[in-house]
Amino acid sequence: RQYRPHLDMDPEKRPLISDPREKSIIPPRLRAIWRTDYFPCIPARYVLAIMSCLGFLNVYALRVNLSVAIVEMDNSTATVHRSARVFDWTASQTGWILSSFFYGYIFTQIPGGWLATRFGGKWVFGIGVVMTSVFTLLTPLAANHSVWLLVAVRVLEGFFEGVTFPAMHAIWGRWAPSPERSRLSTITYSGPYLGNIISFPLSAVLCQYGFDGGWPSVFYIFGALGIIWFILWIFTSSDSPSTHPRISLKEREYIESHLPPPQQKLDTPWRAIFTSPAVWAIIIAHTCQNWGFYTLLTCMPTYFQQALNLTLGGSRSIVMNGVFSAIPYTLFAIVAVLSGQTADFLRAKQLSTTIVRKGFTIAGFLCAATFLLLCGYFGTNTATAVTFITLAVGLNALVMAGFNINHLDIAPRYAGILMGITNMAATVPGIAGPQIAKLIAVTVSSKSES
Repeated sequence: RQYRPHLDMDPEKRPLISDPREKSIIPPRLRAIWRTDYFPCIPARYVLAIMSCLGFLNVYALRVNLSVAIVEMDNSTATVHRSARVFDWTASQTGWILSSFFYGYIFTQIPGGWLATRFGGKWVFGIGVVMTSVFTLLTPLAANHSVWLLVAVRVLEGFFEGVTFPAMHAIWGRWAPSPERSRLSTITYSGPYLGNIISFPLSAVLCQYGFDGGWPSVFYIFGALGIIWFILWIFTSSDSPSTHPRISLKEREYIESHLPPPQQKLDTPWRAIFTSPAVWAIIIAHTCQNWGFYTLLTCMPTYFQQALNLTLGGSRSIVMNGVFSAIPYTLFAIVAVLSGQTADFLRAKQLSTTIVRKGFTIAGFLCAATFLLLCGYFGTNTATAVTFITLAVGLNALVMAGFNINHLDIAPRYAGILMGITNMAATVPGIAGPQIAKLIAVTVSSKSES
């Protein structure tokens, strides 16, 4: 059956293009009110970019808050000792807790991309965030029950969060006009690093001053914020320009003129995908990128606490730990947005997309590797260690305008599925990285003592 978009009228008698296939849980009267243009100066695609950025901010705040809270949850590293219970976990159990998220995360990458490509990414992305928030709220209860129930809850968090990146790529496959692809994508994908900037210090403050004894408040606050964001997402987002309730006809025509023509039925070309050299290049780059990224993300607070022995007023401080852990991601967020602007500028100046993507990817990898090596050899005090790690993480953001959005260049219709495939492979470092880092640290410490 062929569906034809039809015209609705908003309260100001302006025609609004809608799709009869779209079913909404929002009452018709409320939908009519929402069609009034609340963002007259902001194009719909940029409202989507801002809301998705805030969504990923929540996603990463939910993901990394445990990296800070675990310092106060584990009796061997706790410094505050408030009324909340602390646990006598082994280094191996701590490694399992930190990596368990990725055991669930890896399994929903491809299904998330397929569902978003087939049915639209709005609800796939939204449900992924809100369910992760719900399980975050259950984290203190699980931790107080047993370490393995905590691991199970973290696995479920990863399971639902795993759909978010593929779903967002599928959304941009329908929303991002090619001249603005880098710009819009890097706004969205700066969200995770803004989440790190906020989550690290705020989690530390909540551990020391929060309610319910300290560290449990970390999970309650971030879980509640994720649910609030989901409510706003329902009202402000749409699967495509043709189903958006407030987009102007001019903007819709501009977006659709820079995208491949829509198809009624999309059969996924699995064979072509898995035999494409370009896809395998993205898989390799994504996996290498995430090894360093996930290791630093999960282990940085513990590194600052144990290796650098952060001090404030003569005693170790979880708050300073959180602040120092956030500094590298502040630079990352800035460089990510600037790299997107620069990449689109270079493409507009007739520099090929291939050269731009390769150039930004290589530059990001070289900067990260160089400054991490310098940190290993010369980061003997807090100032130099934080400086080198900040430069390593921050300049690594150049890859956000490289391989990270190359899925949209080579196959915009299947960008969600491609992101699912590459991110599934790139999740393996999230599982192995914390375990190997803990193993190396324990082995080196044992040799030093002997």
